[in-house]
Amino acid sequence: MAANFAALDRYIDRQIEAVAGYFGPVEAAAIDAVGRWQAEQGIAGNLAEIGVHHGKLFFILALLRQAGERALAIDLFQDDGLNTGIHAGRDTAFFDNRARLGIALDEPEVWTVDSLTLTAETLRARIGEVRLFSVDGGHAYRNVIHDMRLAEAVLADDGVMIVHDFFGVGWPDVSVAAIHLLTEMKDRLQPFLITQYKLFVARPAVAEHYRAMLVTSPRLRGAHLSERTMFDRPITLFNLGRRELLERRIKRKLGLYPKTL
Repeated sequence: MAANFAALDRYIDRQIEAVAGYFGPVEAAAIDAVGRWQAEQGIAGNLAEIGVHHGKLFFILALLRQAGERALAIDLFQDDGLNTGIHAGRDTAFFDNRARLGIALDEPEVWTVDSLTLTAETLRARIGEVRLFSVDGGHAYRNVIHDMRLAEAVLADDGVMIVHDFFGVGWPDVSVAAIHLLTEMKDRLQPFLITQYKLFVARPAVAEHYRAMLVTSPRLRGAHLSERTMFDRPITLFNLGRRELLERRIKRKLGLYPKTL
């Protein structure tokens, strides 16, 4: 399956707001830019997410697939004990959204399983090497550590891991666990981008390539990028100013979704 950028543009520019999820236009643009750049550079590998919720991020991954690549949605779905109250319907929302948006997935690309039961070997047997891996499963310390280890074990040399809710005030264990693991694996993983909701991590040998891409990507035109340090290494901060946020809110209400930031 070749990467369908027309479908990806349509989803991000006009459909993504109708899918429930916990990230904004900054994160969508960054994931799109990273995944599209990988495809343009000939970086091959599959795409995966632990914790897909209603599919808001996973559908970006699915629409980034190139010929011969697969996407893998890992979640408890109907087996999720938290599928009650305000979260009721999580077991069906992903599949309803997939059908409504017309996103084709083969049966092996949806895996109903507790990620804590997976090992690097079982995950590799299912999906192989991954170029873009989103970690958004359980937010307890042991879940985050375990899921990041899984992602690292199958991450391609040129791949990117995305950690959700890093620095999220409601989920302190995510930050603590991620910092502990990144300290332990500093020779194998290096953060290169941080947004309000997500931390982007790559292999040290390619982290600067991704940071350079952020500056030149047409998908991030108009983005507010600044440089800080993390673990004594440079990292890019990506956000929108108040004016840009207000413009986007107005355009959403009017149905005018921009193709770039």
